[in-house]
Amino acid sequence: MTDTKTDTKPDPKPDNKVDAKALRAESLKREKDGFDVLQDLLRYSESGDFASLKADEKSRADIETRFRWHGVYQQKPNNGHFMLRIKIPGGQLSPEQLRAIAAMADERARGFCDITTRQDIQFHWLTLSDLKPIFQGLWDIGMTSQFACGDTPRNVVSCPLAGVLEDEIIDSSGLCKEVSDMFIEAKKEFSNLPRKFKPSIGGCSIHCHQPQINDYGMYGVKRSDGTLGYGLLVGGGLSTHPMFGQSMRVFVRPEQAPAVSRAICQVFRDHGRRDNRGRARLKFVVADKGWQWTRDRIEEILGYQLERDETLLNPPALHDDHTGVGRQKDGNRFVGVPIGRGRITARNCKQIADLADKYATGQKRIRLTVKQNLILLDVPPANVEPLVKALTDLGLPPKSHSLRTTLISCTGTEFCNLAVVETKHRAGRILQYLEEQVDIDFP
Repeated sequence: MTDTKTDTKPDPKPDNKVDAKALRAESLKREKDGFDVLQDLLRYSESGDFASLKADEKSRADIETRFRWHGVYQQKPNNGHFMLRIKIPGGQLSPEQLRAIAAMADERARGFCDITTRQDIQFHWLTLSDLKPIFQGLWDIGMTSQFACGDTPRNVVSCPLAGVLEDEIIDSSGLCKEVSDMFIEAKKEFSNLPRKFKPSIGGCSIHCHQPQINDYGMYGVKRSDGTLGYGLLVGGGLSTHPMFGQSMRVFVRPEQAPAVSRAICQVFRDHGRRDNRGRARLKFVVADKGWQWTRDRIEEILGYQLERDETLLNPPALHDDHTGVGRQKDGNRFVGVPIGRGRITARNCKQIADLADKYATGQKRIRLTVKQNLILLDVPPANVEPLVKALTDLGLPPKSHSLRTTLISCTGTEFCNLAVVETKHRAGRILQYLEEQVDIDFP
């Protein structure tokens, strides 16, 4: 571990103002918990009547607030179309799931979808009538959009190669899904947070899950005696007040991780601000009150003291992605597929699922990355070359310009009500120009 100091100074301009947006959001949640909105969504979807929806709700903001808990937002220009976000813990998919997602995108989302920086998938151009069939389609393949948006625990991000990477520190693949399920199964215990809450749990050596910039980040640690577990950072985040998470100076054993995750969320639920949306994030609680106060509150909830370790201050901030072809611990290979700007067609999704079935073995796993890319796992060495050729023939070459792997793009003004510039199409043009003009070796 490095000895980099990670303490974050409090915001030099604390804002104690109460804002109307926060008061309205809290009022809406008191009127009806977001967890209880599903039946309303299904009813509206069955009627397919956007006019009746607008008549029932007081404003566009009210519609968005109530639907977010189930992964649904109104999209620009707010005239009857919606975005839906599928929650995918650790970006873990099967060929069957990706194929079903492709079918939904093709039938209801104009033939494309976006991979997000939290390893989710987003559909656009949905109508009210599309929502119920998509919910049912997701439930049929063991997936959900619940808590993918709203003032809830968001998707748990992780290393996309958890459980298969040769040099990983600890396998977090099962833990990621366990924690995600725990938050959803808790129902109303965590359905009304001050704002969103972003977890990150991973054990790879390059810390690709970005533990420093999430509300909490657990990163893999191997101690001198060989014991495996996690270091813990709390209070990270970006936006207009970027902060790195502060170290709790503790060693978290794998069996403690779910309870620690729950306790951190409780601290945010009980101590996060509800009168100012701009400061209603865990990073402000930690910055204002300090890491020791935060650790004390976590341990009060746990009912025991975590093992102290002053050497666990911060993981090396590599934040790379897993690209190209690599070796798994079982001798098989993984093949990274760069997805330019995170946008992929339904046709390509189906083709990738078919290639996984054809060239992979065993579980034939597929993973999404926080840099909006995709990885095929479980490929026998003899199948790597034909798989790479097949992907290249589809316009998805694993051996690509490194900028195709690293360029990420948000939704932008094409669909997002909060965006100020168009991003996806602009990113595509920038990527094309750089690939043609800048000579960089393949990774």
